[in-house]
Amino acid sequence: MKNQNVRLSNDVIPTRYSLHLKPDLEAFVFEGDESIDLKIKKKVTSITLHSVEIEIESAAIRVQKKTYIARKITYDEKAETATLHFHSPVPAGRTTLDIKFRGILNDSMHGFYRSRFEHDGKTKHIATTQFESTDARRAFPCFDEPAKKAVFEISLTVPNDSTAISNTLPIDIKEHEGGYKTVQFSATPPMSTYLAAFIVGEFESIEMKSKDGILVRVFTTPGKKHQAKFALECAAKTITFFNKYFGIPYPLPVVDLIAIPDFAAGAMENWGAITYRESALLVDPKESSTMNKQWVALVIAHELAHQWFGNLVTMEWWTHLWLNEGFASYIEYLAVDKLFPSWNIWTQFLNADMRPAFHLDALKHTHPIEVEVHHPSEIAAVFDAVSYSKGASIIRMLAEYLGERDFRDGLRYYLKKHCYSNTVTEDLWSALQKVSGKPVGRIMAKWTGSAGYPLVQVSVRGESLHLEQKRFFESPISAKESKDRTVWQIPVRALASKGSSDPVLMSKKRVSFKAPGGWVKLNAGETSFFRTIYEKDMRDALAKAARNKKMPVRDRLGLIRDVFAVAESGQLGAADALEFAQGFSGETEYVVWAELASSISTIHGLFFEQAFRPRFQTWVLGLFSRIGKTSSFSSKPKNHEGALLKILVLSALSRFGDAKTIAEARRLFKKITARANPISADTRGVVYATVARSGGKAEHAILTRIYKHAALHEEKNRIGAALTLFSQKELLEKTLAFSLSKDVRPQDSVRFIAGIAMNPRGRDIAWRFMQKNWQTLTARYKGGRELSYMLDPIGASSSLKRAAELANFLKSHPAPGTERTVAQVVERIKSNAAWLERDKKSLSRFFTD
Repeated sequence: MKNQNVRLSNDVIPTRYSLHLKPDLEAFVFEGDESIDLKIKKKVTSITLHSVEIEIESAAIRVQKKTYIARKITYDEKAETATLHFHSPVPAGRTTLDIKFRGILNDSMHGFYRSRFEHDGKTKHIATTQFESTDARRAFPCFDEPAKKAVFEISLTVPNDSTAISNTLPIDIKEHEGGYKTVQFSATPPMSTYLAAFIVGEFESIEMKSKDGILVRVFTTPGKKHQAKFALECAAKTITFFNKYFGIPYPLPVVDLIAIPDFAAGAMENWGAITYRESALLVDPKESSTMNKQWVALVIAHELAHQWFGNLVTMEWWTHLWLNEGFASYIEYLAVDKLFPSWNIWTQFLNADMRPAFHLDALKHTHPIEVEVHHPSEIAAVFDAVSYSKGASIIRMLAEYLGERDFRDGLRYYLKKHCYSNTVTEDLWSALQKVSGKPVGRIMAKWTGSAGYPLVQVSVRGESLHLEQKRFFESPISAKESKDRTVWQIPVRALASKGSSDPVLMSKKRVSFKAPGGWVKLNAGETSFFRTIYEKDMRDALAKAARNKKMPVRDRLGLIRDVFAVAESGQLGAADALEFAQGFSGETEYVVWAELASSISTIHGLFFEQAFRPRFQTWVLGLFSRIGKTSSFSSKPKNHEGALLKILVLSALSRFGDAKTIAEARRLFKKITARANPISADTRGVVYATVARSGGKAEHAILTRIYKHAALHEEKNRIGAALTLFSQKELLEKTLAFSLSKDVRPQDSVRFIAGIAMNPRGRDIAWRFMQKNWQTLTARYKGGRELSYMLDPIGASSSLKRAAELANFLKSHPAPGTERTVAQVVERIKSNAAWLERDKKSLSRFFTD
């Protein structure tokens, strides 16, 4: 299927859909009819449009007073299209296509689907939509490409006691006999098919108006609207911020945020009717953690940013997906920083977005930010950390280089020039270049058009500082195989003991300039997307400055991140990286500890089966001992970051075997009763995980029971994560069986399987389970990213046998869309095997000494 062009002809262009649907929430089917206004550029005898799992009952073209009835309808399952054949040519000009059709309310979380919930002891259903990227065609025959924008007039026939939601507000409601009503919604602005939405079912809601008069509503299933207050207030303030920042008023009269019980992604930016997984929207005042509250704020800001950047101005084709997702992943931090300045959210960006982007894009089997895609299975594969997190990182780099005002004004120019139309990446660069006067297109060409990113080697020769760039690979095997000679244009700013330099553009492979006195750290503020490797004398001087807090938090984090990455790449020993980390035992900042914990966990997982593991764990506890004295289950953090630090430290102490932390967690766990859970929301995840790692059958049974009865999705996520951490084979197998039971929603099953694949004691068990249940899993998650998420953790293995098994299995049991993930997993396993062999002796000596 690779490289098969499935784009529709540009000879037939839709301008308006008048779409009516009637879902049946008992039989799980729907019927519909639509009239599509078309512009036909030249006469045709057939019209091809997208349609999947839809039965078209009739189709006809109206041209003035003449009707052309489709004599035959043919389907192409691979191209996901239906072709309407007419007896005689339909002339060019403006026409209307009338179609009657039927479909199913599927349970695959794509297209027009059903979602279930429990209320008053009864199981009930809602009908909802998820169309990105190419699943509007599962709900109605359409021209399902982002550039084929049209106005939508949507009407829904639903039971009288149901709520009907769409992109706009209702303008007419007609009641019928038999207990039904038809809700007609006002026309939308011109928009892409993937942004249409309609949701039907029992809901309750709360609402308010933003400062600039936009109606904001949050919908939940019955009994949960008290969990919607934080989202409502956050959304209203964010809308006001974006109205001012973009300089373009939000173009719809309403923005709805709807919590959906079954949802494949985190959220979806449907224009005016944004749908969310419950854990990404609902915050319970007593039951939600600090981290989840922060996550909700970021997701809300991300989806609201899309209302301008993605919905008002839309990428021309999915090749430019990063324009939508990379930008929204950047701007969400801008909004949250405005709403919650005390959170220091931009510093957390380095952990949350730059880290996964660096990790994925350091592979040979990565892809450029802009990657040509055709078939839907290829499109799904680019919804990854390169499009989202690397995209956000290079936008942040560019924004810092251009300056806040020029960057913002360039965005405003871009949005005003292209509103209600489609763009490619070069349109954004052109707008920013026009406003800033800097050669943005030339600077950014390699960042979006080439895979990977640079490693800058720094050395001092006399009074000169020498910089040399080359592509960075985490795997020395990939580095040796690669012939990549890309030279990036890198905005570089140096931090030194005597201050920081102005940014300069490193546009050649090698550059030199006068070295400032004292220590020098490249990439001040970690604003640019590259790694740095220093000579030992420079590294030692930087370590001392970092230990003494002589450099800012972000730069301390960057030092640690790069040292561990360079060790993984074989250009430094793992023992050298751990020795470097040892100097940070007096660190006090959350983000620095988060980077330390992640990097150490990677090495610990790789060397898990080595004889020196107990000494490794003792060493980690020693590293955390000083910060550990300030963190206990009963301690009261002073601020937001303090709350996050407390949980991170307790998690590390528990994971690496601190007896006091484990005993206290088990004591708290015993206080849980059928009616009450006295453990604070912030510490529940740590308590559950600790009890699982140190527990057995009794603890597994209790956690499973609590999971089944938990009403808050966030709580289910915490317990589900713990159920993957047991040590005993039979309990992990029990968790895997539970993951596919009726008690676990399909949206969450992958979390269980991936969690056990990440558990060093569960790697083999999870892989065997995947193989055994492959047919069920591929049928359930066809067309989505779930299979890739599930396979990805296998890359933590160091077994070359496993790499071969995986490659062979996927060759004989193909799952379209997972090809790149499988190549990445195999690459990482081979790299891990080499790293294990390279460093196990030196690490053994390090922990002995």
